[in-house]
Amino acid sequence: MTSPDSPHPHCIIIGAGITGGALACAGAQRGVQVDLVDKGNFETPPPEDGKSFALSPSSKKLFEEIGLWETLTEITSITTIHTSDGMSNLGLDYEEADLDQGPLGYVVDSALLKTKLMERLHAYPNIRLHGNTAITSIERNEHRVSVQTEQGDTLEAPLCIASDGRFSQTRARANIPLREWNYNQTAIVCTLAHSLPHQNQAWEHFLPAGPLAFVPREGNVSGLVWSLETPKAAHLLKLSPEEFVEDVRRAFGPALGDLTLASERWSYPLGVCLPKRVIDRRLVLVGDAAHTFHPVAGQGLNVGLRDVAALAQTLGEAASLGLDLGASYLLEKYQRQRQLDVLSMTYGTDGLVRVFSTQSPLMARVRSFGFGLVRNIPPLKRLMIRHARGTV
Repeated sequence: MTSPDSPHPHCIIIGAGITGGALACAGAQRGVQVDLVDKGNFETPPPEDGKSFALSPSSKKLFEEIGLWETLTEITSITTIHTSDGMSNLGLDYEEADLDQGPLGYVVDSALLKTKLMERLHAYPNIRLHGNTAITSIERNEHRVSVQTEQGDTLEAPLCIASDGRFSQTRARANIPLREWNYNQTAIVCTLAHSLPHQNQAWEHFLPAGPLAFVPREGNVSGLVWSLETPKAAHLLKLSPEEFVEDVRRAFGPALGDLTLASERWSYPLGVCLPKRVIDRRLVLVGDAAHTFHPVAGQGLNVGLRDVAALAQTLGEAASLGLDLGASYLLEKYQRQRQLDVLSMTYGTDGLVRVFSTQSPLMARVRSFGFGLVRNIPPLKRLMIRHARGTV
């Protein structure tokens, strides 16, 4: 139990995924005492989940600040992104040279990232890890938060941070209302080997059944994310590896040569979960607890890490001045900072899915106009690239 009279600025983070773990490190680096609570085991490497994260330069900067970036031994730069409309010959390429500010992104394996982040958590003396335990109750008053764990621990702090995912129990306990909708789509994720080099290129094909994306990995390997109508996804998951790869080849084309399945196939249902607010009394939401949207732009984790950067800076400044970390004006400041980014990404990705996942002639004209607009207005193209890179 932490004494209410502790001289150290203090917070409790519930959920030790990538956003929760990164926030714990970023807060600890700024002098904040962190209690990090998770149902998982902080000693066991996380299992494979098939995901390949395309990290933006802003995410790279955060990971550099907490000493994580240099530990990631397998990172692949993205220098070109090809986008295309599967119903026409329209397309648009984004090049590293369009901004002349370095790669468009960096691809890293999910399990590797989580493993190295776990190691960083153990390196900070002011992070206390509470693993293999659930939360049994949270009490919040005008001055403190008190959290009871399944193991019988009582944790107290001025602030509680929920980073426990899309189905956040902490958020539910606070009765924060949600805006939700379902795409009736499922994302299939896996790794594919190919006979031709990817040359650090990524692809996003907008198909009527849903977008298909490849991101480059080390060697002649790429990560696949194929978002499909759920019945079609269920059918593909039942196919043999050879039959599945043949369907991918027909949808994607010959750009990478012969394809071979190089991992298991995982699947994830897709939908939007957007809380009507991300703060409550002495409580703040980050990452998937604060926003979940379609993976069409590959920016879900990056938006969560921008939550981390903004909140860590706010808490660090408050800690250096000896202020109350759970004060409402600080949390309101964080909510204002993050609102535009989250809303634009949520409704921007929603618009992409609705415009491209249809064979309507009207939407075909809209797509044609959109591609032409971006292609012929270089400042608009550069703005879109900067937003994807997290540098707007």
